[in-house]
Amino acid sequence: MVFHDDLFADKVVLITGGGTGIGRQMAVDFGRLGAHVIVAARREEPLRGTVELIEEAGGEGSFYLVDIRDEERIDEMVEEIFDVHDHLDVLINNAGGNFVGPASAMSPNGWRTVIDINLNGTFLMSSAVGKRWLATGFPGRIINMSATNAHNGSPLMAHSGASKAGINSLTETLAVEWGGAGITVNAILPGPVRTEGSDERLWTDEKTVKKLESRIPLGRFARPEDISPLVQFLASEAGAFVTGSLIVVDGGDRLRTPDF
Repeated sequence: MVFHDDLFADKVVLITGGGTGIGRQMAVDFGRLGAHVIVAARREEPLRGTVELIEEAGGEGSFYLVDIRDEERIDEMVEEIFDVHDHLDVLINNAGGNFVGPASAMSPNGWRTVIDINLNGTFLMSSAVGKRWLATGFPGRIINMSATNAHNGSPLMAHSGASKAGINSLTETLAVEWGGAGITVNAILPGPVRTEGSDERLWTDEKTVKKLESRIPLGRFARPEDISPLVQFLASEAGAFVTGSLIVVDGGDRLRTPDF
């Protein structure tokens, strides 16, 4: 999908988890398309790297340090963004946590950490931004990053699957509650994605990866550049009448059956 360079001119886009992987790809792409892109996460070095890439591509970027489990810090950040830029057009809830392990061996702290980052963080960010939009009647866009492991169980990732299922429900609920104000809320559900981070945490065995890829109709895992254009669509005027949608991006993996 090709978009013109000023598609998001004068728009402000906030991306959590924008220092690496899918978040970094989206940030650079939105910057190329004219938006001022704000990336937010806990680690400064990756965020600075993303802003540098945005600027090298001719865009404008800035960053904030935030833990999306910290309600007070989130509110401070969002307040400052509205003070500095006067508005925020798009919120992309991309930050997430995950690790592999059987549910029987998962510690309560490990469970809570992933639920807090993925589900509670998505709610806290959406609430902080959405309340300001509702107060002013601004028709903003929220795009949540979920995953296909929200469906049909999530072996070795019970915490992740549960959190993503919650994100799906939250997406649909906010779409209904906030639709009357012109706010759209959608979610992207990637299947397995290869990034530097996922290769380090999840896809550590190349033989297993090849086996899994061979069962996907399109023959490979998703890449960050497969996800970013759909997010741009939902943030653009072309996606203005799309809300409450859970859009799967998995190369057909969900269609695979044992017989297939």
